[in-house]
Amino acid sequence: MAAATLAFGVLPALMILSPAGPHGQRNHILAMIIAVVCVVLAAGWLRGSWPSKRWSIAYVGTLSLCVAVTCLIQSRTTAGMLACVAFAALAGYIALFHTARLLALNALVALTTVILLAVRVAANGDVVLAVCATALVALVNVLVPIAFHAIVHPLAGGIANSDLDPLTGLLNRRAFDRVAGELLSVRGRTDDRYLVIVALTLDNFSLLTGTDGHVAGDRARVAVAQTLRENTRGGAIVAYSGNAEFLIADTFSSTDSTPLVERVRGAVATTPPRLTASMGVVCTPLRALADLPPYDVLDKLIAIADTAMGEARRAGGNQARYIECAAPTLDDRGCDTDDTW
Repeated sequence: MAAATLAFGVLPALMILSPAGPHGQRNHILAMIIAVVCVVLAAGWLRGSWPSKRWSIAYVGTLSLCVAVTCLIQSRTTAGMLACVAFAALAGYIALFHTARLLALNALVALTTVILLAVRVAANGDVVLAVCATALVALVNVLVPIAFHAIVHPLAGGIANSDLDPLTGLLNRRAFDRVAGELLSVRGRTDDRYLVIVALTLDNFSLLTGTDGHVAGDRARVAVAQTLRENTRGGAIVAYSGNAEFLIADTFSSTDSTPLVERVRGAVATTPPRLTASMGVVCTPLRALADLPPYDVLDKLIAIADTAMGEARRAGGNQARYIECAAPTLDDRGCDTDDTW
């Protein structure tokens, strides 16, 4: 967002060098003012916390006005019409985070701007271009918000806000138990695949928060959450369980979950602020879980993975401990037979 906002200001300043850009002292001054305003707005995105609703609304209104002025000060009207596409990018942001009323306000500013430009084009004798450009800008500003809603809503389908951790956007522990428990109850009796539970904790997380503060810790957890999304399959269940710990549940055709685990471990190690991860991995055949209470056995498997995770951390971190449960039990044994490495 900071980079995009900065671009909104840099491009009008660069257009001063173009024959199609703003001419005259007044327009040059306006272009430079827009550049300075956008630098200030970009800096707002680099603060330690997510912006407030009030700040975000002010951001939208200010940037919408800057885009309108940028379009109107271009010496060639076609360049101004081309710049109107920026309203669509802003509309996408509004569609994600704000109400339809603010979206309509942005659309009104965009439409007013393009109509003023179209009048100039029509005055020069090209009525067709004026009509087509107006229709195109209006169409883009309608389609972009619709596209954002069409993409985001199915992704969030069936997931209530209470199921999501507000910091990382991942499932919380309660939702993880529910979704993974449903997986066991539905597929356990007929599936020949293996269930893999991965418990992950960030090494030296307390040192990071102790030296750089809780904001740095929040940023690290958000970054790692995104890394887990990008390095697990679409059907995997990924959750943030608290402090610096995460959970992953997935199914495999064999007991070898090394590709997933090593991919995640390596990706976390290269994610700023480059904290390593200790991981405990438990693997068990889904069919062996068929006659067991799904939520009880899930708690037992997570406890086994947590124990393995602790062993990996005590061994120096940045590694994984694997446990195979041929027949998991709900007593103190945990597994009838287990293979650990």
